[in-house]
Amino acid sequence: MHTESVASPTLIQSLQRGMRLVEAVTQWGPLTARELSNRTGIVLPTTYHLVRTLVHEGYLRRLADGRYSLGYQMTSVNQLEFRARSLRLIREGIAALAAEVRVSVSIGELCAGDIVVTQFVAHHSTPRFECWRGMTIPGHATALGKDILRRMSTPQRATYVEKHPFEAHTTHTITTAARLEHDMADNEVARSDQEFAYGISCIAVPLTGGQRLMALGAAFPSSRTQRVREQTESTATQIAARISDAISIASTSAADTDTQG
Repeated sequence: MHTESVASPTLIQSLQRGMRLVEAVTQWGPLTARELSNRTGIVLPTTYHLVRTLVHEGYLRRLADGRYSLGYQMTSVNQLEFRARSLRLIREGIAALAAEVRVSVSIGELCAGDIVVTQFVAHHSTPRFECWRGMTIPGHATALGKDILRRMSTPQRATYVEKHPFEAHTTHTITTAARLEHDMADNEVARSDQEFAYGISCIAVPLTGGQRLMALGAAFPSSRTQRVREQTESTATQIAARISDAISIASTSAADTDTQG
């Protein structure tokens, strides 16, 4: 526990002490000034001074029974914290998929006309290939890209294809729009087999709940059997549903924060 003197603090110390009071209320719920003093180690006279200021500024509010709870200014902070917990669930979901079926896992989304990797977890059983957070990936040569492309509107897809030529990354890469359309048709799971890198196959399933087009991808050695591939697709679909729920929560929280701002 921190102990404080009654001496007048500096401005920075006042801010630190005030935030410790807010943190105490966040952690333990409504507290009296004396309880706040005991839990934070801030002397009672200073605690009274700080809580009056925090109430005035809206960071705390005084209840009828004399306890202090979080004020209206902290609502957006709580929403951001809630969003952070949701994002943690997303990261835990992709880590679980990687460990359960021994695949390298990524999340891709459509950002400003490009398909970009926003999350990536490598697994040692998958040969190394180029993939990192922030990387722009080719829509025509990856399962992530195909899943996002097929869910674009017709004008969106036409614009994307115009700006992103069908570069051949391997001899297996699809390089014509007609073949790509045929490959994307009527498939619940998008697939790519050595089209981006030799020895690497991948599948992708949709992620919903956000405003952008997103997909969950799993990459694995191309030597894996059909039975193992089907297991990978089934597990990825289940985990994608959980991640989609977390994305929806995070997106709702962010929207509420923007509205209040």
